[in-house]
Amino acid sequence: GGEPSGGGGGGGGGFAPAPFVPPPHVYPDAALPLASREESHRPLCGAVPQPADMVLVEKTKVAARMSGGLKGQADEWILAVVQRYNASTQKYVVLDVDAGDEGGLMGAPAASKQHTVPAKYVIALPTSEPTAYSHYNEFKAGSSVLALYPDTTCFYKAYVATPPSQSNPNPSHRRDYMIEFEDENEVTGRSEPMRVPQKYTLRLPM
Repeated sequence: GGEPSGGGGGGGGGFAPAPFVPPPHVYPDAALPLASREESHRPLCGAVPQPADMVLVEKTKVAARMSGGLKGQADEWILAVVQRYNASTQKYVVLDVDAGDEGGLMGAPAASKQHTVPAKYVIALPTSEPTAYSHYNEFKAGSSVLALYPDTTCFYKAYVATPPSQSNPNPSHRRDYMIEFEDENEVTGRSEPMRVPQKYTLRLPM
């Protein structure tokens, strides 16, 4: 048989290396409604926290802390949805969004994806995005935050490289954070800055 023809071996050399551009990560359902100037400092607008006595209703999207369980295992914050609140125990039952909607028979969620979490370890995601920024409704550069890692359903400790007020609008005409995640493989201990929507950038609990 004949040798396969080595077609199209044109060299693409001679190009300068492109500047580093973080890949566009997909965050589902990330665009928030824009709050008016007057409402840009209301609870859950941008970085404004939920009131301490606020009870989160069913289907509220939250970050929920799962205890590591095993000794030495780190606690993990997951993206979840509130199912109900037990006022007597002050705990929420939440459903891990990673469970998807396949669930069990009749659409019931798999029990292993349901978690009972103390209210202090359940943080509501922002429900609107400010149009007027201040130190109250955005995390300033250098702040420690809890941010959803791209293409996952887990939140990790991270640092604000650039706040939304200093960022260019994204294709949805919203302003995101540029976030550096902790990364022990990097000399700096931090990743390259990644674009994370405001909806998935939260106050780091003390």
